[in-house]
This record gives sequence, C-alpha cells and structure tokens, in this order.
Amino acid sequence: MHQTLFGRLPKTLIILVSAWILMEIAVRIYLEWPLSTDFYSSLPADQITEYQKQIGVRATTGKGWIHLGWIADPEREIYRIERATGDRWLYVRDVVFGSFLNHDGGKYRVWAHPKNGDEFRLIGEITVAPESGIAPLYKPLIAGDWRTLLKPEKSGYYINDHTIFQGKTGIWRLLGITSKSDGDFNAEKYFAVGVSEKFPPDSGMLETDPIADFGELAWAPHVIRADSVYHLFWSPHKLHQMTSVDGVNWTDHRITIPKPYHKFFRDAMVLQVDTNQWLLYTTARGGYFSEIDIYQSFNLENWQYIGKALDSSWGSERNAIFSSMESPFVVDYQNRFYLSLTYNNDSFFWPGILMLFHIWPDRASYNDTKVFQADNPYDFGIYRGENNSPSLVTNLTTHGPEIIHNPESDEWYITTAGWPWMASITSGEVAIAPLRWEFQK
Repeated sequence: MHQTLFGRLPKTLIILVSAWILMEIAVRIYLEWPLSTDFYSSLPADQITEYQKQIGVRATTGKGWIHLGWIADPEREIYRIERATGDRWLYVRDVVFGSFLNHDGGKYRVWAHPKNGDEFRLIGEITVAPESGIAPLYKPLIAGDWRTLLKPEKSGYYINDHTIFQGKTGIWRLLGITSKSDGDFNAEKYFAVGVSEKFPPDSGMLETDPIADFGELAWAPHVIRADSVYHLFWSPHKLHQMTSVDGVNWTDHRITIPKPYHKFFRDAMVLQVDTNQWLLYTTARGGYFSEIDIYQSFNLENWQYIGKALDSSWGSERNAIFSSMESPFVVDYQNRFYLSLTYNNDSFFWPGILMLFHIWPDRASYNDTKVFQADNPYDFGIYRGENNSPSLVTNLTTHGPEIIHNPESDEWYITTAGWPWMASITSGEVAIAPLRWEFQK
C-alpha cells in the first residue's frame, strides 16, 4: 500500500511547514485587517455622472503614444473605445477604468456601457495624434561622491523619504520624514524642513521648524507646483494634502483619498502630464505581488485608480506582505520616462517581525533602487527579475531617492536617506550626489 505524502514526511518537517503557513496567515491578517479600500472614496459614486459631463475625454500625447482619460464608475459601467476609419466607427476594446493607452492616433470616442443593460452613453469624442519620432534611451548614473544635504537635530534625528522643491522666492526647501528616534516608523508624525539659497548648498541646508503635525503618521511628503499654488501630499493608507501660495506656510489640511484602491498605499508622488492632468504613483500590493499603482486626477482633488504603472510577477525576488516596491519617483528626461523605486522588504512574514526589533539581515538590500523606463508615464511593464525585465534600465545604490534638476545650472542630482539603524550609506542625513544621463540608443 502506498503511503500518503504526509505519511512519508518526517513529523518535524510537517510541524515546521504547518507553523510557517500559520504564521504567514496570521501576520497577513494582522497587517491587512485594519486597512480599508474603496475605489469611490475620493469621488463618490453619486457624483460621477456630473463629473463625467464636466471632464468628458481628455488626451495627452508623447512620442509614439496617446492616452485618453475620463471619470469612471467601474462597478456600474464598462467603457467601449471606438476609432473612426473612413465613415465608420470600429470597435477597439473595452476597458474597466478611466484610461486608454495606445500607439495609434485618430478620432476616438468613449462610450459608457451600463452593466444593468441601459443604453450606451457617450462620454466624449476626441481627435488626437502622437508626437513623431522615438524618444532616446538613457541610463542614469551616480556620477560623484555623496555629501550631506541635511541632518536634522531639532525636529528629529534622521530623514527618510523626502521631497525637494524651489519655493516662490527661489529658496530651495527639503521636507522629510523624521522622529526623535533611530527609525521608529510609528513615531513619524511630522516633517523636518531644511532650506538653502543655493542648490546644492556648499555646507548643507539650514534646519527650520517642522510642519504637518496632525497627530497621525506622516510619511513620504511630495510637493508640486500648479497654477502658482504649491500642493503637499503625504500618506500612509490615505492621501493627505495641504496647499501654500509660497511653499512655506501650509494651510487647508484635508484627506483627498480616504481609502485607496489597494492596501499598503504609501509613498505618493505626483506628476503633471498635461494641462489639468496629473498622475499619482504609489506603493501598493495586489493579491500577492508588489506593484506601483497609478491614480488620475483632473483637478488635484478627486483621484481615481486607473491601473498599475509597474507590476511584478513570478521571478521577482521580493514580495513582502506590505509590498517591496517603495518610494516611486517618475522623471521625464528628453521625452522618455524613468521610474525609480527602492526594492526592499523580503518576502514572507519574518522580515516585518524582525524589523520591529531593528534586525535587517541583508543591509545592502536597503539601498537597492531599480530604474525602469518607458516611452510613456502610464506603463513601465512587468518586473520578473533582474534578467527577465526588458524595461529595467539599471540598479542604483541609494534609498528612497529624489531625482532633482536645477534649471539654473542645468545639472541633475540624486539623493539618498534612511533610518540610521538600517542605512549603510548615511547615518541619519539626506545625502546628495551628481547624476549623469548616459546615452544608450
């Protein structure tokens, strides 16, 4: 008589495997249970029809691509894309969210197809053409030594994820995660601030008063300027926002995404892609694999999930319960887009537990930043590992970097930072180095 599989295995091994599975389930439940998701949290379902009428279909284009965007209601509708050919409209495909990316220009229309069987409703019609040519491909390289940009002493003892921008008067400003610890993420509830007239300054930035202390977690600040107004975003698990007319004094704190589409939402970064069109990139996790999500907005207040900027699949080396793709940053260099992300947090349940005790077995992985490229800002492909990911351009040794262009000097820079107990490049400071773009083809 044949023995069963478990009958052939040593009892000790069976116990260990069972314990591993139970721990994996328990940690996932513990981490995921408090987190809520809702596609409609930023734009409620009862307001969508009115917003669809206001927005219609908006287009943005680049070299060899076009994108159509609109307000979507995926629980109640699917969206049919049609393209005019001569005097006929030909079906292209159906989509779920308010986003359609294609290489071919032309005359398009988008129909809402109600799932309850009601008649199709026209969302909008638009003629759009891609820009001619192919954007060149470059590889970013760290082109010099790291030097200190800011090490706080008053508001906290380190900087982790941060943002750098130039205020209304021309003063450069840095906002960054901090706390009075050596890296307790539960204590990070406001942002350290550094300023300098020159960028980068010869002797580092001057620390000023911290901002955005509302008694709850404040991670990964990001600032953009739109129509002479500065917008500050941060997370985790929901999107906070404030505005400023000068980049110094911030008011009108509000939460513009109370519940994201996927769990472990954090590290938000915003990119303007056209007039009144913005994309929000965030860390997220799907069913098992890590990913970078994209949300779309036409007013910087109402956001809707439209898909994955970068997915991962079998072959990817890290897929932590709370996601391994962190600190996304997208930059447009000579009409090609580059997505950097810090790829750490190993798979399975144990890295999160060890982190609570300030144990990180592979410290080098903390500075593993990967850079992906695409001819558009919507789709950077699928990461299937180092040797099986065509969109992967390079790896950079840095943690949570910002890529900054100084328009006065026309020079590029990259930063690194991190928790003092874990980082191996820095010891609490934000450091900066020159960045060079090396032509590939």
